[in-house]
Amino acid sequence: AILAIGRRANKPFAIGYMPNAGYPETRAALARKVSQEQQVETPAANVVVTCGAAGGLNAFSRAVLEPGDEVMCPSPYFVEYGFYAGNFGGRLVPVPTKLPSFSLDVPAMEKAITSKTRVVIVNSPNNPTGQIYSATELKALAAALKRHSKKNGRPIYLVSDEPYRFLNFDRAEIPSVFARYDASVVIGSFSKSLSLAGERIGYIAVCPTFKGAAELIGGVTLTNRILGFVNAP
Repeated sequence: AILAIGRRANKPFAIGYMPNAGYPETRAALARKVSQEQQVETPAANVVVTCGAAGGLNAFSRAVLEPGDEVMCPSPYFVEYGFYAGNFGGRLVPVPTKLPSFSLDVPAMEKAITSKTRVVIVNSPNNPTGQIYSATELKALAAALKRHSKKNGRPIYLVSDEPYRFLNFDRAEIPSVFARYDASVVIGSFSKSLSLAGERIGYIAVCPTFKGAAELIGGVTLTNRILGFVNAP
């Protein structure tokens, strides 16, 4: 997509604002990539191009969080998650993983769920531990989130932060979250895999079986455009 833009740079309106969700051809290419990785056919309409994975996490947080909402993640975790939640009135709730394997402690995570839990972030392969969460772990986590989403009367989103998916040199399975939980979102980036950190190329993909997918994509498309305007505390 970047090369295509360069080839038409001398055409009228070639250098200007892109659609808020990204160029259609880029979204289509990303949808093919996500469909293959998640083993669930995902349309281009369910993908939004973002300013890196960090931009995707912030756009998503702004779209779904209300002041006081809780964002859960296994610990150890990427330290900026606390800022991504706090930027929009949320609070990060880390839950320790099992030692020494750093595998998910799903019973502990379920125990930490409250009526304010809005998002659970899993980062697999994990930064900083390198742990890949298994299909069994994700299935158990999805079951817990389904129970509490029904109890809370609103979906608890499962966000899979996957900028390190390519760091899998022993060909271990990186399980699909789309295949296990409808209210799931994949956020990715090419900063590491293509050594393009300064280009800030990332994306958000929403599970196609989620009933609120179109509304969520609409919200993220808006927050993706106005991300620079953060409410002061």
